[in-house]
Amino acid sequence: MKVNFDFYTGQDNYSDGDIEKDIIQYLKEQGEGNHQEIFKKDIRWPVFYHITPIRKNIVNWYPFKENSEVLEIGAGMGAITGALCDKAKQVTAVELSKQRASAIEARCQDKENLEIMVGNFNDIKFDKKFDYITLIGVLEYAPVYTNSDNPFHDFLVQIKSLLKEDGKLLIAIENQYGMKYFSGVPEDHTAKVYDGILGYENKKGVRTFGKKQLKEILGDSGFKYTKFYYPMPDYKLPNVIFSDAYQPNEDKLQDYTPYAYLPDEKIAIAYDEKKAYLDIIKNGQFDFFANSFFVEASMEQFDTEVDLAKQELIKIDSSMKPFYEKYYQLGKKQDATLLETKQLLEENQRLKEELYAMANSKSWRFTKPLRDLRKFRK
Repeated sequence: MKVNFDFYTGQDNYSDGDIEKDIIQYLKEQGEGNHQEIFKKDIRWPVFYHITPIRKNIVNWYPFKENSEVLEIGAGMGAITGALCDKAKQVTAVELSKQRASAIEARCQDKENLEIMVGNFNDIKFDKKFDYITLIGVLEYAPVYTNSDNPFHDFLVQIKSLLKEDGKLLIAIENQYGMKYFSGVPEDHTAKVYDGILGYENKKGVRTFGKKQLKEILGDSGFKYTKFYYPMPDYKLPNVIFSDAYQPNEDKLQDYTPYAYLPDEKIAIAYDEKKAYLDIIKNGQFDFFANSFFVEASMEQFDTEVDLAKQELIKIDSSMKPFYEKYYQLGKKQDATLLETKQLLEENQRLKEELYAMANSKSWRFTKPLRDLRKFRK
């Protein structure tokens, strides 16, 4: 393993706060493979999120070609870096924060095929091209770290220049119209209820996209060919991966744990998203409402062969169950007085009924629910 500070500016502008120091200490003491001992004493959301091996599920199933070179942009604290090293000949992990890079170093000491580059991706000069470039929870931040009037396009064009002719860009990102957002979960990045569904209050800030718009942005940036997958409940902690060819049904929906409420938030969730998905699936609208996307994008036509019916993902073990019981158990909603609970639930009930009506309609539009949402937010 090599750590490169040539492009580090001396400032860490992205952090989860002091808890990152605790996470780094856990990794130094226990290593990456002993999460059970860590979770016995600490299951705070950031600790679980950065350490749980469930994070690796977003790439564990993907068939990387042999002897490939991978560029991981926005490696964070290295939750999937080790998994990439196990699948590729060489991995270059780019991380903006020196502190977070130290977490990658702590958990990947045995990865001789890894180079960690600390600094802003836009400032780094690369001397080679890659077979794969990953953006796992990164594309949505393009307006923050790319100085441009069209940051998403320009960021993707820059990435395209670093891919081999037959290279692939792998993106994991939330769906702007994910089912969880209709149930009352605040937008992941802005923390505002219905913000994405209403088109985002801040037009120039961090944001995600629906399937159609994301596909168009990729196409305009030179990625003519795309294939969408749907990690559930989302790309952060995926339990199962679906695709347009491998669609969910009532039985397959039992394989994932949906959001019931969020940690440290006073949120009231209006309904069980598993039940809401059933009619959505019957009416062929799952891809529109899936909570997250995993997108394969390329400049050349491709046909990735993967049998999702045989996917072997890391399962929730006994050490993780207290976390899920605390943060995901249905029926244990927190006090939501700050969100005017009564009015919110009434509005959500009406929205749910309209959502079912849309799913059962041959031709549906968002006009009325969007109008109602705008009225409610005012």
